[in-house]
Amino acid sequence: MNGESRQRRSLRMHERLHLEYEVISEREYEEGCALRNTRLGGIRGLQSTLLDLDTRLAERLYVLRSASSQVAECLGLLNEKIDAVIGHMPEVRQHKATLAARPPELCQLGADGMTFGTAEHLAPGTRVALRFLLVPGHRYIETFATAVREVPPPDPDSGHPYGIAVEFHGLETSQREVIIQHLLTHEAETLRARRREAGAVPPAR
Repeated sequence: MNGESRQRRSLRMHERLHLEYEVISEREYEEGCALRNTRLGGIRGLQSTLLDLDTRLAERLYVLRSASSQVAECLGLLNEKIDAVIGHMPEVRQHKATLAARPPELCQLGADGMTFGTAEHLAPGTRVALRFLLVPGHRYIETFATAVREVPPPDPDSGHPYGIAVEFHGLETSQREVIIQHLLTHEAETLRARRREAGAVPPAR
């Protein structure tokens, strides 16, 4: 991994996410996300596949817009087709809407893991299944994770008495890139806002 890749992977920022987690067994963890979704029902597995395809296409489209407008247009149409399929499947639409209806909570997000508040004590080594939506844009991320250490709750106003830092496992490369691009965009917007604020402040005499 070169220096730029390490810098991208190490970037962490506080983000408000629509988050849902579930403690899972060691057996479920070893089976992996795909098998778990299949066991939970055909629609869950199809839903996960469609949402992952949507995420991957959107990420490629982001890169191709500046390189080839025609290819980007074709991918954009294909992405709209997948969105239409997702949008017209009641179970899938409800699944994503239920997650979006959860109040966004403050977390610290990175490409390899995150910290978030919990209502229960999770000891290091606990396995969890995570689903969350990035804000804005509602980009869907689904992965397994392992609790690595206890931390103070990132959002003291959330009412969560505990906090946990987790490391992602089995996160799709495309979804990791979505997180990185989201964080880079957020960082750039934050820097621009700071420059505007600095420019608006008259120089000291």
